[in-house]
Amino acid sequence: MEEKHRRILRSLRLELAEQLRVELVVQFLYQERVLSQSFLEEIQAEPVSIRRGLMLLDHLPSRGPRAFAAFALSLREEFPWLHRRLEEEERAEEEREAGEEDESRPPISDHILNSVPTDKQLNQLSSHLGPEWERVMVDLGLKEPDLYRCKMNHLHNLQAQILAAFILWKKRFGKQATVQHLTNSLILADTDPGLIVKIFQDDH
Repeated sequence: MEEKHRRILRSLRLELAEQLRVELVVQFLYQERVLSQSFLEEIQAEPVSIRRGLMLLDHLPSRGPRAFAAFALSLREEFPWLHRRLEEEERAEEEREAGEEDESRPPISDHILNSVPTDKQLNQLSSHLGPEWERVMVDLGLKEPDLYRCKMNHLHNLQAQILAAFILWKKRFGKQATVQHLTNSLILADTDPGLIVKIFQDDH
């Protein structure tokens, strides 16, 4: 189950448990092979309705990627108001995730993103990277032997090693060696977004 669906079930846990007629829901989930026979028997043996609801909600996240969708479908006919609540929470989660993604991506224009970075930009970037530089290079498509050669050719100068790897990347990939690809790899390596913006939005 996706993390956003786990959060939805946690946030609506008591509301759902109090209103569900669990016996209707579990039969559908059993039919859809989301629940096992043993769990079906276990939950049916619980005499208190709200406890049955809590048992089901606590168990669903462990039942694989189909569990949330199947649970939502089980509510659509018998509990349409609860189905709407799930849909509302899912939309809110998607909007939150989209907002986080936008915030994590530096605001660089498409024109710059589609261009090939200049040697000056790469030199400036090289002076700010640390141990994460190798992860960036591998993500960009360089191989371990490439990185080894860059290190051996500039044994005691980290900035020169990094710049040599960037120049090799540009030479090997040509027009495909874009700022877009580079910033994606930098973000994956947890590079400071402010640094990325400073280097690629400035007039060089």
